[in-house]
Amino acid sequence: MNPSLPDLLLQLAHALERIARKAQPLLENPALLDQEHGQDLLDVICMQFLAVGEAIKRLDRMMDGGLASQFPEVDWRGAMGFRDVIAHQYFDLDAEQILVICEQSLPQLRRAVRQLQESP
Repeated sequence: MNPSLPDLLLQLAHALERIARKAQPLLENPALLDQEHGQDLLDVICMQFLAVGEAIKRLDRMMDGGLASQFPEVDWRGAMGFRDVIAHQYFDLDAEQILVICEQSLPQLRRAVRQLQESP
């Protein structure tokens, strides 16, 4: 069963919040990536990005492709494509690049989802 738009936005917001929370220690201390705990955090981040990518694909269908025009500052295609990269090239992922995405792209995505949640 497909979730309603408000439910999907809530799921998306929770996943994005979880990514931000799990990325914070790695952003503060990238050397954690050399430890098992850091690798576990990275695994959680990647799993959540998989879920986010799927949710964004569904959201874009629900909005008839209107995400890009409503929020041009967000790389929606990149977010959806990142899901595919994680799913199909997991062992080739660059942990530092994932942290760059968390630092540079995640805030815009979180703001857009919050605005969608607040809009009537």
